[in-house]
Amino acid sequence: MNPLLAPREDVRTGSFRRDPFSRRIVVLSVSLSLFLFLVDALTPQRLVVSILQDVPIALTGLTLNRRFTLGMVLFGILSNVLAEAINAHAEGAVSPIAIANRIFAVLSFLLVGYLAMRIQDNALETGKVLSERLRADRDRKIRGLLEELSREGDPRELLARIATQFRTLFSARGIIFAAAHDNRWRAPILTDPPALAFWKEGETLPGALSLLMARPFSPRPVSHLSLAPVLEENGVGEGILARLSPGNGGDGDFPDLLLFLLDPREPDTSLILSEILPVLEEMLRRLELLRHLQETNDRLFQKNAMIRDLVSGVSHDIRTPLLAQNLNMTLALEGVWEPVPDGVAKLLEQMIHSNSSLLELSNRLLLLSRYELNDQPLEWSLFPLAPLLEEVIGELAPLARQNRIAISSCLGDGLIEGDRQALKRLFLNLADNAIKWSPPGETIAVSCHKEGSAFLATIRDSGPGIPPAMVPRLFRRFGGLHPGSGFGLGLYLAQQIARLHGGRIRYRPGDPGSLFTVELPERRSP
Repeated sequence: MNPLLAPREDVRTGSFRRDPFSRRIVVLSVSLSLFLFLVDALTPQRLVVSILQDVPIALTGLTLNRRFTLGMVLFGILSNVLAEAINAHAEGAVSPIAIANRIFAVLSFLLVGYLAMRIQDNALETGKVLSERLRADRDRKIRGLLEELSREGDPRELLARIATQFRTLFSARGIIFAAAHDNRWRAPILTDPPALAFWKEGETLPGALSLLMARPFSPRPVSHLSLAPVLEENGVGEGILARLSPGNGGDGDFPDLLLFLLDPREPDTSLILSEILPVLEEMLRRLELLRHLQETNDRLFQKNAMIRDLVSGVSHDIRTPLLAQNLNMTLALEGVWEPVPDGVAKLLEQMIHSNSSLLELSNRLLLLSRYELNDQPLEWSLFPLAPLLEEVIGELAPLARQNRIAISSCLGDGLIEGDRQALKRLFLNLADNAIKWSPPGETIAVSCHKEGSAFLATIRDSGPGIPPAMVPRLFRRFGGLHPGSGFGLGLYLAQQIARLHGGRIRYRPGDPGSLFTVELPERRSP
């Protein structure tokens, strides 16, 4: 059962109801019973006035208090006996007819008392049924309100929906949400229905309300002194005032919100508001944070888009002149125009090599921006891994021969699911690094085999290895190892490609050299 809607008191317990009507009934019943006792004691025996005690006993049924009814029955019996004793003493004899009449009167007291208690029981059951219906209806409205609170959306739209829910829940003639800051009304000012009268944005808060805003306060009746215009101009006699403090320090849309419920018919309005308002405050606070987060994400997205466009544009603009220069210098080396002296030929070769490095850097920057912004979707297919590694070895063979480095391979069979071009770039980056750091005359070992549901590919070189201090930032973006080692994009891109496939790249010293192990699942995750 909703604690807000639990019954206040069970009339079966016998405690008096505290409403003025019940108090008046108690006073009237006791007064009438005492009056009838005095009249009965002062009249002859043949006039059994005590029979009229049925009237105050019957009236006790309206108090819905069984103990009071029983007490009045007992008082009627005792007053009946005492009045007979007084009458008999005054007349000097006991009248049998009077005794019989008084016995019938006692029986009537018991019968009327019984009927009064039955009426009380029936009224109680009817009241419980009605109370359960009202409680169920109120619970339904509260659930609807909580469902509204759980819906995401703009804070102002949420307030508009909540205003309608509050008006229905509290059976109010109108509801007003108004923000206040620096003792002035500010937007939003929402009213339901929209035609309600209220202060305008920018106007000063009434004096008493301005003092009240200095600290939090619980829901309370609208003061007729300071807020009378709200009541008078909207034609209502009473209202409830409550405060919501989302707790954003005055930086959000709603530094302080005041809620005016005009003429609510729900008797437990203040109690229900005390339970609901903290939930509403928390929801407004969360929506405010979500709004700030969305704005931050939008700004970051704009910045990322600008960076992506910048990288793509620069990469494209760099590639065109570099390719043209490489073509012209290659033609010059081949003697298309005239023989080139040895010194100039060596200079042209260095320039071609530098241009090639810049072209590779632009390619990696372009791929970096695409992988970072998830603009490079993988093209999944099923293919054998061994032929892919053979292609990598074949493409790097001229560079290996130029550096007098041998490449050995031990490649197992098996099909892998992935993006072939992306995985080829991964292994090209690792093998190119191995060739770059291996001394002349050494051998690079490339191998792959299947282990369970994954493929393990290794590339081992015999170079100087990686200093331990550099290992933690080995796969970081722009984590160059030392001067002359490049920008550090190759290993970072390789690791990104492995992660997009659900795998990873591990490093350990090769004693001598370095050993990189690429672990890739045989099939992509569903």
